Amino acid sequence: MAGKLATLFSFIFVTTVAAMAVPPKRQTTLKLVGQELNDRTPATWFNPSGVGACGVSENGGEHIAAVSPAFRNLCGALLAVTGNGKCTVAVITDVCPGCGEFNLDLSPAAFQDLAPLSTGKVEIVWTIL
Repeated sequence: MAGKLATLFSFIFVTTVAAMAVPPKRQTTLKLVGQELNDRTPATWFNPSGVGACGVSENGGEHIAAVSPAFRNLCGALLAVTGNGKCTVAVITDVCPGCGEFNLDLSPAAFQDLAPLSTGKVEIVWTIL
Protein backbone atom coordinates (compact mmCIF):
# COMPACT_ATOMS: atom_id res chain seq x y z
CA MET A 1 0.00 0.00 0.00
CA ALA A 2 2.79 2.43 0.91
CA GLY A 3 4.54 1.64 -2.38
CA LYS A 4 1.40 2.41 -4.39
CA LEU A 5 0.90 5.66 -2.49
CA ALA A 6 4.51 6.70 -3.14
CA THR A 7 4.08 5.85 -6.83
CA LEU A 8 0.90 7.92 -7.01
CA PHE A 9 2.56 10.94 -5.39
CA SER A 10 5.59 10.56 -7.68
CA PHE A 11 3.30 10.42 -10.72
CA ILE A 12 1.40 13.53 -9.64
CA PHE A 13 4.68 15.40 -9.04
CA VAL A 14 6.15 14.41 -12.42
CA THR A 15 2.89 15.22 -14.22
CA THR A 16 2.70 18.62 -12.56
CA VAL A 17 6.29 19.44 -13.51
CA ALA A 18 5.63 18.31 -17.10
CA ALA A 19 2.50 20.42 -17.27
CA MET A 20 4.42 23.48 -16.14
CA ALA A 21 6.74 23.11 -19.15
CA VAL A 22 3.81 23.51 -21.56
CA PRO A 23 2.80 26.98 -22.76
CA PRO A 24 0.01 28.53 -20.64
CA LYS A 25 -3.63 27.93 -21.54
CA ARG A 26 -5.84 30.69 -22.87
CA GLN A 27 -7.95 32.63 -20.37
CA THR A 28 -11.19 31.10 -21.69
CA THR A 29 -10.01 27.69 -20.51
CA LEU A 30 -10.34 28.82 -16.90
CA LYS A 31 -14.12 28.79 -17.27
CA LEU A 32 -13.95 25.05 -17.96
CA VAL A 33 -11.84 24.02 -14.96
CA GLY A 34 -13.63 21.54 -12.73
CA GLN A 35 -16.51 20.98 -15.16
CA GLU A 36 -17.29 17.62 -16.69
CA LEU A 37 -16.93 18.29 -20.38
CA ASN A 38 -18.80 15.35 -21.79
CA ASP A 39 -21.34 12.65 -21.11
CA ARG A 40 -19.70 9.25 -21.66
CA THR A 41 -17.54 9.45 -24.75
CA PRO A 42 -15.05 6.95 -26.13
CA ALA A 43 -11.35 7.06 -25.38
CA THR A 44 -8.87 5.16 -27.51
CA TRP A 45 -5.12 4.81 -27.20
CA PHE A 46 -2.14 5.68 -29.38
CA ASN A 47 1.63 5.27 -29.27
CA PRO A 48 3.01 8.78 -28.92
CA SER A 49 6.57 9.53 -29.95
CA GLY A 50 8.52 12.65 -30.68
CA VAL A 51 6.99 16.07 -30.18
CA GLY A 52 3.21 16.39 -29.97
CA ALA A 53 1.06 19.19 -31.41
CA CYS A 54 1.47 21.12 -28.15
CA GLY A 55 5.25 21.28 -28.63
CA VAL A 56 6.13 18.81 -25.86
CA SER A 57 8.19 15.62 -26.21
CA GLU A 58 6.04 12.58 -25.47
CA ASN A 59 6.29 8.82 -25.08
CA GLY A 60 3.88 6.00 -24.30
CA GLY A 61 5.15 5.58 -20.75
CA GLU A 62 3.81 8.98 -19.72
CA HIS A 63 0.20 9.75 -18.80
CA ILE A 64 -0.75 11.97 -21.72
CA ALA A 65 -3.84 12.71 -23.78
CA ALA A 66 -4.61 13.99 -27.26
CA VAL A 67 -7.80 16.02 -27.74
CA SER A 68 -9.86 16.96 -30.78
CA PRO A 69 -8.80 20.12 -32.63
CA ALA A 70 -11.78 21.88 -30.99
CA PHE A 71 -9.91 21.73 -27.66
CA ARG A 72 -6.40 22.52 -28.93
CA ASN A 73 -6.32 25.54 -26.60
CA LEU A 74 -6.20 23.11 -23.65
CA CYS A 75 -2.55 22.19 -24.29
CA GLY A 76 -0.91 21.59 -20.92
CA ALA A 77 -4.16 21.07 -19.04
CA LEU A 78 -4.27 18.30 -16.46
CA LEU A 79 -7.27 16.00 -16.86
CA ALA A 80 -9.04 13.54 -14.58
CA VAL A 81 -10.30 10.73 -16.80
CA THR A 82 -12.85 8.27 -15.39
CA GLY A 83 -13.98 5.10 -17.09
CA ASN A 84 -14.71 1.47 -16.38
CA GLY A 85 -15.02 2.31 -12.67
CA LYS A 86 -11.42 3.58 -12.55
CA CYS A 87 -9.70 6.96 -12.75
CA THR A 88 -6.41 8.28 -14.10
CA VAL A 89 -4.77 11.65 -14.62
CA ALA A 90 -3.26 12.79 -17.93
CA VAL A 91 -1.73 15.95 -19.40
CA ILE A 92 -2.87 17.20 -22.82
CA THR A 93 0.22 17.23 -25.05
CA ASP A 94 -1.26 16.47 -28.46
CA VAL A 95 -4.18 16.88 -30.85
CA CYS A 96 -6.12 13.98 -32.38
CA PRO A 97 -7.45 15.15 -35.79
CA GLY A 98 -9.64 12.04 -36.16
CA CYS A 99 -11.25 12.29 -32.72
CA GLY A 100 -14.80 13.45 -32.15
CA GLU A 101 -15.23 16.71 -30.24
CA PHE A 102 -15.06 15.21 -26.72
CA ASN A 103 -13.13 12.01 -27.49
CA LEU A 104 -9.66 11.46 -26.05
CA ASP A 105 -6.73 9.49 -27.39
CA LEU A 106 -4.67 8.32 -24.41
CA SER A 107 -1.11 7.06 -24.11
CA PRO A 108 -0.80 3.35 -23.27
CA ALA A 109 0.17 4.20 -19.67
CA ALA A 110 -2.97 6.29 -19.14
CA PHE A 111 -5.30 3.94 -21.03
CA GLN A 112 -4.13 0.88 -19.06
CA ASP A 113 -5.19 2.58 -15.83
CA LEU A 114 -8.75 2.29 -17.17
CA ALA A 115 -8.76 -0.89 -19.28
CA PRO A 116 -6.44 -3.36 -21.01
CA LEU A 117 -5.02 -2.12 -24.31
CA SER A 118 -6.66 -5.12 -26.00
CA THR A 119 -10.10 -3.55 -25.49
CA GLY A 120 -9.06 -0.71 -27.79
CA LYS A 121 -11.73 1.66 -26.52
CA VAL A 122 -13.37 2.57 -23.20
CA GLU A 123 -16.27 4.89 -22.37
CA ILE A 124 -15.05 7.83 -20.28
CA VAL A 125 -15.91 11.15 -18.70
CA TRP A 126 -13.16 13.76 -18.38
CA THR A 127 -12.69 16.87 -16.30
CA ILE A 128 -10.05 19.60 -16.37
CA LEU A 129 -8.28 19.80 -13.02
